[in-house]
Amino acid sequence: MIRWMWRMVRGLAIVLLLSTGLYLGAPYLLAGAGRYLITQDTLVQGDLAVVLPGEPFLAVPEAARIYHEGLVPKILLINQTRPHGQEDLLRVGIRYPDALEVSLQLLAALRVPRKAILTIPDRADSTHAEAEMVSRLLAGQSIRTLIVVTSKAHSTHARRVFAERLGTDVGLVMHPVPGDPFDPDRWWKQRTDARQAVWEYATLVDWWWRALWRTVVGEGGAAPPSITVR
Repeated sequence: MIRWMWRMVRGLAIVLLLSTGLYLGAPYLLAGAGRYLITQDTLVQGDLAVVLPGEPFLAVPEAARIYHEGLVPKILLINQTRPHGQEDLLRVGIRYPDALEVSLQLLAALRVPRKAILTIPDRADSTHAEAEMVSRLLAGQSIRTLIVVTSKAHSTHARRVFAERLGTDVGLVMHPVPGDPFDPDRWWKQRTDARQAVWEYATLVDWWWRALWRTVVGEGGAAPPSITVR
């Protein structure tokens, strides 16, 4: 009886110690998870800056700043899928500007000349589609350094996808927008940041799964269609 009670007390003590350690260590573990989502390289001279869709009011002004500082001669914009409901509005004659049009208006207001802007009006519905479009655009061109302007939480996932698609021929410079409010050290305390972090980890899991699948079965599928550049 005494031995049984001693084992129970010892078990409860171990559970208490583990729970306390987890409680005290959770903020450090969560902060580490938040920091992992961010990949930031030192800005260097590039041949092209691509603005990934998603946060145009943050990313486009940052791309304009990079252009005006002489770090890139051109900016590339990629269109994105229409938000739910926009197709219905178009059918009844109500037109709302595309994300690409909004980005072009922002760059014009920020004094970036149209000749310094490349656009891919084809709609990309994922980071994989964006990387594929950029890869086909750069094929045969003398682009050696590509600056990728995106949100903080998306930068690690974007790095993995673009590096995989572009290979070693193009050097990637990941540049998450400095003004992005995502806080890796407190993301779980803000609903918007928490939603973004969970989503990005879901996309990373998808990337890991795709990478494993390619390792096992290899590449496959039909050749991608051509893209339009304006």
